[in-house]
Amino acid sequence: MIEYLYAFLLWLAGFLPSSSLGPLLAERGKGFTGARIQGAFLILSLTIISLLRIPLHVKPVYLPQAVALGFLASLALNLGEKLFPGEKAKEKAETLEFLLRDLPLRVLLLLILAPLAEESLNRALVEGYLLIHGQFWGAIGFSALLFALPHWMAFKEAPAGEKAYITAGSFLMGLIAGYLFALSGSLLTAFAFHSSANLAGFLFSGLRKENLPLFKSSQPP
Repeated sequence: MIEYLYAFLLWLAGFLPSSSLGPLLAERGKGFTGARIQGAFLILSLTIISLLRIPLHVKPVYLPQAVALGFLASLALNLGEKLFPGEKAKEKAETLEFLLRDLPLRVLLLLILAPLAEESLNRALVEGYLLIHGQFWGAIGFSALLFALPHWMAFKEAPAGEKAYITAGSFLMGLIAGYLFALSGSLLTAFAFHSSANLAGFLFSGLRKENLPLFKSSQPP
């Protein structure tokens, strides 16, 4: 069990300093706070990985499978949001409008920087550390749990059902990414899965904004 404690401390070493940048940058009026935070995640994670000499590979293994799984799993989870009435519809519309501003930079954040940073922290660092200490399913599950935790924190004000759904969905995506990482030994595979999932979510949000019947949230009569 001591390996899991060390893995959690490693995660905190990457997560806490980086996430603390958010309020600080917001107070100073710095733009692209999310990109700066993800950049800090990436730099800290890679630094710790290097110091601990955790193996880091970027082999092109299972990439088509990772891209297909990420897109389809994310699409299914987004479709599942139809189960919830449109209580958060306004917030989701505002989020989409925010993402559409400075679109090239937002796409860079969603499809490259955020997936690379979060997979470096959760998969390459946390899961990679546990894998070299003889864990397999435990490494996958623990890294998925830590991946879901910030999503739960981000939606803690949401209705209970929606918060549980988002957290469970994040945990499921973390399990799949973790399994692909453990199977392939490649950060590139986990990154491809995560980036494809983000792309599906972004496209789904755009289609939902067009009010197509398939993408409408269920509304009470």
